[in-house]
Amino acid sequence: MRKRIWTAVLWCLTMLLVTACVDGKIPPHSEAFINQYFPHSSVVLVEMDNDDDDELEYSVLLNDGTKIEFDLQGHWKRVGRKKTGVPSSLIPPAINQYVRIHFPEDVVTKLSKKPYGFKIELSNDMDVRFNPKGQFMEKID
Repeated sequence: MRKRIWTAVLWCLTMLLVTACVDGKIPPHSEAFINQYFPHSSVVLVEMDNDDDDELEYSVLLNDGTKIEFDLQGHWKRVGRKKTGVPSSLIPPAINQYVRIHFPEDVVTKLSKKPYGFKIELSNDMDVRFNPKGQFMEKID
């Protein structure tokens, strides 16, 4: 009986979050993130979807083409910005330094939080992985 009640409660909470996101409303934590790192941009679309691990998340598209994916708590998971690159203030300093030294002609077009640390995609389409401290792990051509 308790399992059914918790299942019903979780389903209702999920539906409330889906409804909030479909209406274009995002949690204050996510809104603060957007205002801090993308102050001259505005939200044009909010969508709920499943990530690669079948967990609910929502994607926010900004008017400058930036796409940000958040978990249900409003914490960012991925930021993609093809035209001008991800803001350097969002990228961990050790990763910024690595990119400046090893890829001076490129910008970070995608930054993702991963279980092993971080993954970036560069403007030359190369993927590079880093541990949680921002130390280089491997690059993938």
